[in-house]
Amino acid sequence: MTAAHRSFRLPAFMNHGLPFILIALGLLEIFPAVSAAEVPLVARPWFEARTAHFNVYSCGAPQAVFKVAGQLEQFCEAYSLLAGAAAVASPPVIVMAFPDHESLKPFLPVFNGQPANLAAFFQRGTDENLIVLSLPEADGLDDMSVVFHEYTHLLLRRNDQIWPLWLKEGMAEIYSTFLTTGYSAVVALPIGHHLQLFAHQPLLPLAELFAVTHDSPSYNERDRQGMFYAESWLLTHFLFAGDNPYYRARFGRFTTLLRAGQPPVQAFTNALGSSLPAVEMELRRYLARGQFTGIPFTLPQNVATLKALSTRELTPVEKYFRLGDELLRIDRPDAAEKYFGDAQKLAPASPLPYEGLGLVATRRDQPAEAVRRFHQAASLNSSSFLVYYLCAWQQFKLAAGENGKPDSLPGETAAAIHDELLKSLALMPNFAPAHELFGVVAAAQENQLPIALAHLQLAVQLAPENLSFQLTLAEAQAAAKNWEAARNLLAPLLRPTVEEKLRQAAANLLQEINAINHN
Repeated sequence: MTAAHRSFRLPAFMNHGLPFILIALGLLEIFPAVSAAEVPLVARPWFEARTAHFNVYSCGAPQAVFKVAGQLEQFCEAYSLLAGAAAVASPPVIVMAFPDHESLKPFLPVFNGQPANLAAFFQRGTDENLIVLSLPEADGLDDMSVVFHEYTHLLLRRNDQIWPLWLKEGMAEIYSTFLTTGYSAVVALPIGHHLQLFAHQPLLPLAELFAVTHDSPSYNERDRQGMFYAESWLLTHFLFAGDNPYYRARFGRFTTLLRAGQPPVQAFTNALGSSLPAVEMELRRYLARGQFTGIPFTLPQNVATLKALSTRELTPVEKYFRLGDELLRIDRPDAAEKYFGDAQKLAPASPLPYEGLGLVATRRDQPAEAVRRFHQAASLNSSSFLVYYLCAWQQFKLAAGENGKPDSLPGETAAAIHDELLKSLALMPNFAPAHELFGVVAAAQENQLPIALAHLQLAVQLAPENLSFQLTLAEAQAAAKNWEAARNLLAPLLRPTVEEKLRQAAANLLQEINAINHN
């Protein structure tokens, strides 16, 4: 088999394997089973399985890989039918599907000096999103709940800046139970380990639950067995699918009031028209009743129909790059660098090793080294939009110095940065960070403010959840003396749920605008 993709149609397989289909297509010969666990991971036959929304890389059993890919596509398609295609639009989703948990361990995030106790995890990025999992054992449980939980965070990302932590995790748990039979789907099914915990531990007071943040001892993304996750699921289930129609009808107002700038507790009580103690009493009644009905959906089309899927074998250098890239994205640059270095020795004429080494230098905040490596990759005809964007970003950092956003840039430097960004956008036209940087550089050039505004507005449109882009656009609007437009952009950045540094920068800019207009 060549490196080109082979395309075929994949049937519904929520509850079935694919042995007959694989035999018919000859895929069992193309991807021979590797039973010897002692074979190094990079020496095993890796392949890519590409669907509409996911690029899956694995050296595991093809039928298990295709089943995972199909389940992800079904979840994605069902969600898009309910929430619209824009809800699932995102940078590419890369899935690293390790053949078993033992082979996954060296590629897990490190927590307290040890590999985290994870069966799967999700890493979100501006350029690509990463799902890492181990395939089910031969007779193991086929549980996608962890992956669905993490993928839900991506689908609901536009609420990240306003939703409190309990609601973000509660909604992710609601959708983690997704099941479909084709024309119907169900979410919000009971979660057994949460119910077991409730049998042995008391609920947290709602005021305490609402106070949990990412830095709280009660919150640990690596272990969703604790009371914070259990009660977040219970409260969300109660409000989203519970037996109190008054609360269910009013729950949607919570997000509206948060967007209007109300603090979370105030927005919660105003939305439900009840005090925290009253809601807490109802929640305890709901738990004691013990009836947790899922929410069924009728879908306008069958998500279990044939799915387009193409496959190809990975070249040796691609194996090293993919494994190194995974390590880098979980903040393990030293381990990643070894894979990229080995890739360079293996295939010095490939751009991939230099792309990887440039990414390592970027992570280590070594802009000059990053630019050198990215130029090497470009000279070898790199087709990565990220390489050209990061090369531009690192050149900008070198030129901008400590201020980060210079009032002006030398014309030659600006032209070089714009050239890199145009290459990036030619490969990925809707990459919001490239549009944002293009706008920043253009704003620093004489008579280019209209061009800057166009790119910055597009960046905000493409990534509305990135509030820093909104601040950059507000700065450009202020430079253009579009005072009202700047104020409108700054208003949402002053909410208490916005990160403090960003909120303070917005407040400072608004103060400057008001001072200018007052005079």
